[in-house]
Amino acid sequence: MSEEWFTQKLESLKINTDNMLSTLSEIRGRLNVTPDLEVRITNRLLSCPEIYDCLEEEGAGQDKTKYRENGGEAQRLDLVSDILSICMANLTLRQNDFPLLLQRALEHKKARIRALALNTILKELQNQVNLNGKDEQSVGDLLSDELLQYVLKGLQDIETEVGNPALSILLMVLENHLHQPWVKESLTVALNKDGIVKCRTYELAVGLAKRSPITLEKVEFIVDHALAELDNDDILMQVNILEILVSLAEQNHGLLYLEKHQVYDVICKRVESEDNPLDRLLVPGIMKFFGKTARVQPQKIITGYPHMIRCLFECLHRGDIANLPTAFDTLANLAHTQQGVSLLELNYKTALKEIFEDYHSYLRSLASDLKIRAFNSLEAIFTFEQSVCSEVNSILHTWFSYMGRHSDNMEFLLDYCRNPFPDIKISSLNFIRALCCFEWGVEALKNTAGLLEFLLDRKIEFDKEAKYAKYCVIELLADSNAFDVQTNLQLRGYVNEGPYYVQNLLDIAVEGN
Repeated sequence: MSEEWFTQKLESLKINTDNMLSTLSEIRGRLNVTPDLEVRITNRLLSCPEIYDCLEEEGAGQDKTKYRENGGEAQRLDLVSDILSICMANLTLRQNDFPLLLQRALEHKKARIRALALNTILKELQNQVNLNGKDEQSVGDLLSDELLQYVLKGLQDIETEVGNPALSILLMVLENHLHQPWVKESLTVALNKDGIVKCRTYELAVGLAKRSPITLEKVEFIVDHALAELDNDDILMQVNILEILVSLAEQNHGLLYLEKHQVYDVICKRVESEDNPLDRLLVPGIMKFFGKTARVQPQKIITGYPHMIRCLFECLHRGDIANLPTAFDTLANLAHTQQGVSLLELNYKTALKEIFEDYHSYLRSLASDLKIRAFNSLEAIFTFEQSVCSEVNSILHTWFSYMGRHSDNMEFLLDYCRNPFPDIKISSLNFIRALCCFEWGVEALKNTAGLLEFLLDRKIEFDKEAKYAKYCVIELLADSNAFDVQTNLQLRGYVNEGPYYVQNLLDIAVEGN
């Protein structure tokens, strides 16, 4: 009965286009209320031309004006998309007819329909990974060459909603197919498309190349193409390529490849040169590239490219508003590891003193969004997953003292903790929490008149996130041995009550008396 009903509705779409919207709506409604749809019904809907014809520019003999009058195009697209989505949700990669059932959608002129099909493939691949407990690269053999050709075509699509799922699919499956000539041919075609498609192709190549030297060798022709574009006049393209190359530089074999091709030297010279004023626009992107590389290769960057470090310090010291956010983040990346901290202090001790003194000034003078960015970078600089060695501990203590004008307290942070704007308050509290992971940080808090009282006072805090940020600080303090017995009891009581405890009104009244 159910199959017969759908057959009648499809026939109605073919012969009576005046009721297209209502018929599509009925089909969608029946699909939504019918659990465990029979496979032959969903397969019929996916393969029949009547559903797809509803989105043709001219439908079944109608002129364009009448077609548009027969319900809004957006409504038709919504209904058809919903119908196809419900049907595609019942497909599995193991079906022999899987490529055939998606073919019409993969070839459709509407980007949304093509995206539906690609997202169906992606979801199925992810399901296989989750079911089998394998890594993503283990599903490379599940996609037929026929489907892979459609996905490679999707990579070349100008529409992001199509290109992005295609990229995700290819990162999962393409490694097993790179030896096939037609795959290389398709990727070469993509390199001759516009900037969006080229960057997407570079992202694919780098995503594959970072896995192993062997895979890098297979996609080297794409990475070489990307490197060649670092020497053109398209600043935006160069910035995008630098961003993409970061993940390759984080791998030892990738770093060796980039060094072999003198990438670091080439882009470093772009900063040193003053011949082309446009090169200055590259500075944030280059700093980000060097900084992110330094997260995993601190010695290579900090000792190997002193001009870039000086350029960073110049940006921080000069206070160029446009470059400050990137400069804050880059310094945090350079100091991400204990080795990075040690190397910075060893090679740039005087400059770092000035920089942390500048931080003190910036926290006073910058706009709120930049204050938050500065606090976030400071939090990152003083945060480590493991206990730091005594040398690094001493260095960090010294850096912090520069910010407080060599006073051994957090008085300069107290105003930010009391700031009426929650974002600034939370950022400052998160920075204090990072500092309190060190004994000298707890001592500095203890030496700051009014700060501990502020943290323990629940009556002045109304923002939920700020309450939690205060709780995280107090949780650290409760585990320290820096306070007297009475204070320790207060801290432990606060922790036991939790971050969102509300004091009883009667208790508050009694306290007031």
